[in-house]
Parts: sequence; C-alpha cells; structure tokens
Amino acid sequence: MASLSKRQLQLMEHAAKQRLPRVKFTADWKKLYQLWQIGETDGTDKYLYLTANDYVLLRNMAQIDSGLDILALDFDVPRQQMSQLSANEKYANISPEADYVLIKLAPSLSQSLKTDLAPGSVADLLSVHNCSLRLKVDSAIALCQQLNLTNLIVVENLDSFDHFFANSFTPDLQAIINNCMVLYRGSHDYSPAGRKRFLHLLQPLNINVIGFTDLDPAGLMIANSLESCCSIIVPQLALASPDKLLALTQTNSTDDFHKQHKQWAYLNNLHLDAHSGEQSKSLSAYQSSSQSIKYSSQWLALVQWLGQHCVSIKQQHMLAKSMSLTLLNIHCSE
Repeated sequence: MASLSKRQLQLMEHAAKQRLPRVKFTADWKKLYQLWQIGETDGTDKYLYLTANDYVLLRNMAQIDSGLDILALDFDVPRQQMSQLSANEKYANISPEADYVLIKLAPSLSQSLKTDLAPGSVADLLSVHNCSLRLKVDSAIALCQQLNLTNLIVVENLDSFDHFFANSFTPDLQAIINNCMVLYRGSHDYSPAGRKRFLHLLQPLNINVIGFTDLDPAGLMIANSLESCCSIIVPQLALASPDKLLALTQTNSTDDFHKQHKQWAYLNNLHLDAHSGEQSKSLSAYQSSSQSIKYSSQWLALVQWLGQHCVSIKQQHMLAKSMSLTLLNIHCSE
C-alpha cells in the first residue's frame, strides 16, 4: 500500500503533535482529505479544520497505509530497518550506499587486532593479505573507538587507496601512517554518501582527518572541503624544491590543470580572500562553519605555486616516481 509521501507523513506529524485546530488546505492536505474524508473544510478551500477525534483517525489511517506512527516518525534509519515497519523502504533517509564505507588499516593496527583473534579471521586477512573492508558506517565508528584511533587518511582515488601503503613517507608522516585508518573518498561503485555520513559521525571522537589527493586544483579543493580535514599529504619536493618536482619527466600535466578551471577559481578565491581578510561566497558554500577560516602560509603558498605553474600531478605519479610524501597543514594552528 504505502501511498503516502514522506512529506504528507511529516505534515500530519506536525499537525498532530501541535494539535492544530486548522491547517492550510494545501495540495497535500487535499489529497489526504480525498483519501479518508477526515476533517471539515471551511467552504472556501483555504483551511481544513481538525478535531481531537480527527487526529486519532489520521494516526490510525496513516499507520494502516504506511506502517508508521505519525507521532513517532523516524526516517533516519537504513532501508533494511525501515522495511521491517513499512512496505515503502524508501521512506528511509539512509540509502544503502550511505550506510557503508571502504576502509583499510595500517598493518600494525591490523596486527594488534590479530593477536586477539584466530587465524583466518578478518583481522588476519587485513594483516597478511592487505585486504580492504566494506563496513557499515556504525561498525567503522565502533572500530575507530576500539582502536583508539587518532588519524584517518581520506584518499581521493581508488587505485591510490589500494596501493596507499606502498608510498614513501617522511619519518614524521610515517609515524602517523603506522597508526591510521585509510578511507576511500568514494566515487562510481562506492558512493561518497557513506564517507560523508562517516566523517560527520566521527566528529565527536576528535580524530585527525588528513586528505591525500591529487596535487591539482580539484584535489586541493577536495581536501579543503572534506569535513574536519585540516591537513593534506603532498610531495615533499612541492615544499622543499618545487623546481625539481616540475623537472621530473612525464609527471605534470598542464593540459589537465586547464580542464579544472572551476576548481582553480575556487582555490584562487580562497587565496585572494585570505590576503584581503574576507571570506568568499564560494568558501561559504564548502564550509559548514560560519566563522572565518585562517589558512596556513604554507597552504596559501602551495595554492599560489599551483596556479603560477599550472600544476596537475596525480597520486599515481607520486607512487610511480617514488616521491617522498609529507604533511602540510591547511589551517593555522590555534
């Protein structure tokens, strides 16, 4: 059955909880009135009047139709859970792809789990075979808590996610990598919706979120717009010897840079606004905080260099050229 829309259920919820004596006779209320003939119109089709008995009838009819109680609506559940209540599982706000993330653990963390589990267990697979796990978001959060995780690396590209631990890292960054969870940002077969929900739920745990992206306008924009992300992994040469980095053959693609004009406009606005002391409209669209964001001088210098030299260096080239990777803070430390 389940002929009611989510909006109609929410309209009834609001009216029933407030015990409104009348509601505007909108298209949704007209459909409800045509379905059940509950309430009385005012004769001008402007308002529908409802009594206490009418609300009892509305509640009963809505439950028969949808399986849901309008006085206890909860759409923030996965579809599997919603299907236990209603014939319309799509009432659920959490779609299947928003309930899962793709992760892997640093070998040392996998090994720590393995000590408590039998050979052939999931942790054993993670440790020995460098497997990835598609986990429910809630399970991934629980794993972070179990491991007392302090660092999460969000990787832009799937193949770079698969080969993440084969990269070369500076000693300071290697210490972080040795105790991190790696999360795929999501695309194509792995929706970003799960990653977004995971990062949102992760906030209370105060875990350092680090971005690992391509060194190009799109990559830097991704890192800057990731929820709670305040640092990014970049080639050490980009900071220490940028000329040497650009001199590497078959590495930088200026053509690809020019295809990312919208992303560069976004970054350029950040750079200009940081120097003018103003926050741009484009920045507001990507940041949930209403407060002004202070960017580190190193980040601003990287953005400026990127634009001056039309830089687009992919994660795959960082690995292929055995580049030493280091950490750069996006924001100024408080």
